[in-house]
Amino acid sequence: MVKAGIVGFLPEDKSDVWEFFKWCADLGYKAIDMDLSYAAPGEDLTESASRLRNLGLEPLTMGCPGDFELAVGRVAEIAKKAHAQGIKRVTAYSSSISKSIHEGYGVHGTYDEMMRDFEYMNRLIELFDEEGLTFCYHNHYHEFITVYHGVNAFDRMLYNVDSRLKFDLDVGWVTSGGYDPVEVLKRLEGRIACIHVKDFYDLQKPWKMVEKDPSSKEGFTAVGTGVVNIPGVLKELDRQSVEYACVEQDIMRNLNPREALTMSYLAMKESGYVW
Repeated sequence: MVKAGIVGFLPEDKSDVWEFFKWCADLGYKAIDMDLSYAAPGEDLTESASRLRNLGLEPLTMGCPGDFELAVGRVAEIAKKAHAQGIKRVTAYSSSISKSIHEGYGVHGTYDEMMRDFEYMNRLIELFDEEGLTFCYHNHYHEFITVYHGVNAFDRMLYNVDSRLKFDLDVGWVTSGGYDPVEVLKRLEGRIACIHVKDFYDLQKPWKMVEKDPSSKEGFTAVGTGVVNIPGVLKELDRQSVEYACVEQDIMRNLNPREALTMSYLAMKESGYVW
C-alpha cells in the first residue's frame, strides 16, 4: 500500500501552518514533500521536523537550487539542514531544461547548458552521497518535449547522469509532456524516491502557468477529476512498493486547497492502493 503525502499546499489565508498540517494528518496524509525552510520559515528545523512527525507527517526532502553550479558550493549547508531534520534525500526542482518555470513560457535552455547541468549533477550525486544523502530530480513537462539532436532531454538525462540519481517523478507533468506515466514508472523501477500526483483537465494550458496574465493560469484540477491515469499510476506504485505519493496542485480550479486535498485523498484511497 502507498502512503499519501502533500507537496506545495499551505494555508491559503496565511493562518497557522501547524493547524493546517494537523488537519492534513487527521484527514489521512502521512508526509510532506517540501522543504520545511519553505513550509515553516524562520523556525528551528529540528524542532519543526519533530513537531511534524508528532502530527504523523514525515518530512521527506530538502530542496536544492536548480542552479547546479551554485548548489555544488552549498552542499555542506544543505546537508546540515537535512541532517537536522533526519531527512535522507535532497531534491532539485528545476534545471536549465525548465528555464520557463522562472523566466516565462517559451524560454528554453541550450544543449550546452543541459550537458553542463549533467556534469554538475554527477558531482552533486557524489558530494551528497558522501554526506549520506540521495540526490533526486523533479521533472516538469519540459524534459519530455525538449529535443536535442533527435533525443529528448529526459532520455539524455538517463544516458548521461549517474544511475544513482533518483526521481521525484511528477506523473501529471509526464502526461502533459506526451508520455504514459505508468510506462515511465516501469522504466524507472528502483529509481523512484517518491512521486507527485498531479491531475489536469487540459494537458497544455499548464505550460503557461508562470505567465503574468492570470487567465492563462489554468488546466490544473483535483486528483481524480482530470485526464491523468491516476488509478494506473497508483497500481504501479503499489507493485513497485514505492512508499509515498504526494498530492500537488499548482493552481486551484473550482475548489479551495482544503477541498482539493480532501477530494484528492479520497480519490486515491478509493483506488484501493492508498491508505
